[in-house]
Amino acid sequence: MPTEMNGSDTLRFKTMGNATIQLRLNDEVLLTTDPWLTGRAYFDSWALHHPFSEEEIQSVKDSEYLWISHGHPDHLHHESLELLPKGKKVLIPNHYHDEISEGLKNDGFEVEVMQYKKWYRLHEKLEILCLDNINQDGILIMRFGDALLINLNDSPLCGEFSFIRNLVKEHPNDKVYVFKLVGIGADMLNYVDEHGNRTIEAPENYKMGCIQDAANEIHGLGGKYFCISSSQHFLVRSDSMWVNDYEFTYKDMCRHWNQPSVQVVPPFVTCDLGTGDIHEDWPSQKPDESQFLGNTGQDDWDEKLSEEEWKRVFGFFQQFETIYDIVDFIDVEVGGEKRRVLERKKQRKKPRGVCFFVPRNSLLETVEWGYFDDLLIGNFMKTQLINMTLYPDFSPRVAKYGGNAKVFSKRDLQKMYRHYFWRNPIGVAKYMFNIYWWTRFVRYMADVTEAVGIRKQAKWFYLTLKKLKS
Repeated sequence: MPTEMNGSDTLRFKTMGNATIQLRLNDEVLLTTDPWLTGRAYFDSWALHHPFSEEEIQSVKDSEYLWISHGHPDHLHHESLELLPKGKKVLIPNHYHDEISEGLKNDGFEVEVMQYKKWYRLHEKLEILCLDNINQDGILIMRFGDALLINLNDSPLCGEFSFIRNLVKEHPNDKVYVFKLVGIGADMLNYVDEHGNRTIEAPENYKMGCIQDAANEIHGLGGKYFCISSSQHFLVRSDSMWVNDYEFTYKDMCRHWNQPSVQVVPPFVTCDLGTGDIHEDWPSQKPDESQFLGNTGQDDWDEKLSEEEWKRVFGFFQQFETIYDIVDFIDVEVGGEKRRVLERKKQRKKPRGVCFFVPRNSLLETVEWGYFDDLLIGNFMKTQLINMTLYPDFSPRVAKYGGNAKVFSKRDLQKMYRHYFWRNPIGVAKYMFNIYWWTRFVRYMADVTEAVGIRKQAKWFYLTLKKLKS
């Protein structure tokens, strides 16, 4: 159970920007999560909401421990890590592949891989527990004094709901804070039709449902405070800044929040866990628009690939044996030149395929380092789907399992599934069922109601039922 606080100690947490959270005991910084302190991410597409002060950067340098959730560049931000002293203690989840831990060790950090569901005491006032999961994400749970802090960052609950809910039930008071991404901007939104026209619906069509789903989840976990996390960034490239209209603001959260028992905490705050006082460190909440690039970063959309570079692109996609049963072809267009980089010999009557419209430089970096998710999340690349969706199979198998877990063959995919299933059979089974339910049946019903002209009425009926249930 949590350690009782000494009355002379002041325990605080600070939400600094994006997924960077600090735990502070008096003037000492005990722990900092996912330090993104400067620069941009996702091929210059993302920037911090506003620059960190020198004092804030120094506080991260002075932090006794770092925790890094996963390999996305707004969490594992190499330019920021280069600012930190070597030998710094870094804690990471026990991910399926050891690339992150080995890379950090090679960079001179003292790395400890946290075992699944094991408590680690970092201080008399602080103990932490980590949950790695099949999505190649990590969740951090912190007992800090008499408060319970649950940092979901941008990880889905992949079977961990009951475990976390039970921890909350065991907690002796209402000091339960949940840090979570709420939004849709951290995924591919730049879908286009055969004419190149963007097909995504208006931003307001997503906000209420997404926010209320998050509110219901946090309420179900037993959280008493919701802290906006993993979303204090904005897009600055001229070919991706349109996504800013789809970012969810604090005002959006307050307008659509449907769980009055859970208090919404503004972004960029310092919270005193003893008194409950919340100080807004950036009360205007306005992003620093001077960071807009006015260009496409290091990309030139007119640049073409050489024959040798095309061979590398072919090799990149063809290594994913795990997608051969779910896609018939993959096309890639660079600099106005389109090529079929993967094609199944025996195709379906209605072939399933995808075409990616992508600039040369970012594509080649992706091919070199293997992280296709960075292109999807950057949202300057355009994606045309033909008789298929990216979820529940294509994007995880290429972007999550291939890029992060280094799983490319069907045999290794089954091995990875078994790894996560056998340590939490009921939870993982529920998670997989829920994913397929939403991406198969619910989307199918959306298409059917659209075809017969009753989608608006069906959506109203669904939202009404969900509101009554909540």
